[in-house]
Amino acid sequence: MRVGEEIARAFRARGWEQRLEASRVVARWPDVVGQAVAAHCRPLRLEDDGTLVVNADSAAWATQLIYLQGTLMDRIARVCGPGTVSSVRVRTDEPNARGRRWR
Repeated sequence: MRVGEEIARAFRARGWEQRLEASRVVARWPDVVGQAVAAHCRPLRLEDDGTLVVNADSAAWATQLIYLQGTLMDRIARVCGPGTVSSVRVRTDEPNARGRRWR
């Protein structure tokens, strides 16, 4: 067995695979969305069901991510691997703003 395969097996056995995938998404976020968007929107967590929770610093940036949803999911799959993220929920800290989710 190759070393990489053994490491992957150990991660799966210990339930760390989700954490590894989440760290991959966070580390590659600027590659996924670009520097301008990354300056205003950041991934918070990757939930067990594959939902990526993203925080936008304003409703305007949250709306921008919603408009780019198809492109965002395609880029996440291309940069981080297919199946890493199944849906995205965008939230903002602005009062009266609601989170948005898509698959």
